[in-house]
Amino acid sequence: MKTIIIAGGNPPSKKLITKELTKNTIIIAADSGANILWKYKITPHYLIGDLDSIDYKALNFWINKNVNVVRYPTDKNFTDAELALKKAAALKIKKITFFGCLGGKRVDHLLGALGLLDKCTKLNIEASLKDDNQTVTLLNKSTTIHNKIGSLFSLQAYGGTVKPLSITGAKYTLKNHSLKTGDSLTLSNEFCGKKVKITFKTGKLLLITVL
Repeated sequence: MKTIIIAGGNPPSKKLITKELTKNTIIIAADSGANILWKYKITPHYLIGDLDSIDYKALNFWINKNVNVVRYPTDKNFTDAELALKKAAALKIKKITFFGCLGGKRVDHLLGALGLLDKCTKLNIEASLKDDNQTVTLLNKSTTIHNKIGSLFSLQAYGGTVKPLSITGAKYTLKNHSLKTGDSLTLSNEFCGKKVKITFKTGKLLLITVL
C-alpha cells in the first residue's frame, strides 16, 4: 500500500499530487499541509500534528468532512511530518511520497526531511521527497535508475563515505571511487541512455533526480 504525506512547506502543484494518487493511496496531511489539500479539494484520510499553523477554516472543513484528526501538543519531540510517518508505519505502508518538504526558507527543516528518508530506509519503506522540480531518494544499496536521455541527476554521500562507487550509463562515469560527504564530483550528471547503473558496497547515497 502507498501513502502520500503533505507537509506545510513549498506547495506542490495539484497535477503533481494527483499523478501520485491511486484508488488505494492513503493521504496524510501534516498540519498546514491540509491547507494545500483544502485549496485543491483533495480529501485526506488523516490530519496529524499540533495544528498550530493550519487555517481555521480548513480545519473546520476537514472536521465536518469526518477526516480522522490526530492532534498533538505543541511541545512535542517530533515534527508534524515525522508524526505522519509514524502513522504510515503503523498502517504498515511500504511506499511513501513526501510533498512540501523541499525548498522553503529554513535549512533545518530540509535537513529534517532528509532524515525522514533515513528513517524510512530503516523501516524498510520505499520513500522519496518530491516537488515540481526534483525527486530526492536515499539509496542504501546498488540500483539501476531510469529516465529520459539527457535527464540530470546528482549523488551525494549521506552520513559517511560511500565506496567503492561506480556509475555507468551516464555522461560522467566513475569506477571504484570513495565519495565523501560534501564532495561535488557527482553533482549534475546526465543520462546517456534510458538507464544508469549505480553500484557501491558501503554507505548511503542521496539521489537527486531533476524532473
